[in-house]
Amino acid sequence: MRYLLYVILLIGFFYLIFYYNQKSGKETVKLNDSLNNNVLFEGVVVRIQKSTNHAFGIIMLKHVKSSVNEFNKQIKGGIYPYRITGDTAELYCTVSVDRKLGDSVKVVSKDLTIYYNPQKSNEEGSLYVVTEPYNIEYVKENTVFK
Repeated sequence: MRYLLYVILLIGFFYLIFYYNQKSGKETVKLNDSLNNNVLFEGVVVRIQKSTNHAFGIIMLKHVKSSVNEFNKQIKGGIYPYRITGDTAELYCTVSVDRKLGDSVKVVSKDLTIYYNPQKSNEEGSLYVVTEPYNIEYVKENTVFK
């Protein structure tokens, strides 16, 4: 009888994990669908700032050429992975150790892709809505757009 109780509890535990993963996956897809907004921009890296949360950080770009002059929208459940004002932009994303000042960066929001030095390499990064509370707080504290 005791083993039956353990089996039922184990099955219940796995069901909760499966349900949570399925629900959070749908929410992530819905949030990332909001990036299909025809925002394209490119610029030159002038500042790199890394948080203590894995490789998350802020990449600041200057001399930005963009399909929009300004992008500062809000989204429920997270923050957009970029912000643009005039010829300045910030990317909120995973920052590789290969990133350095002077790199050129091109962002194609609808493809969820960041291209690094697109003229001379095939390096790509992923674009995603930032939902981790620590990362959101980091952006709020360290952005130049206050």
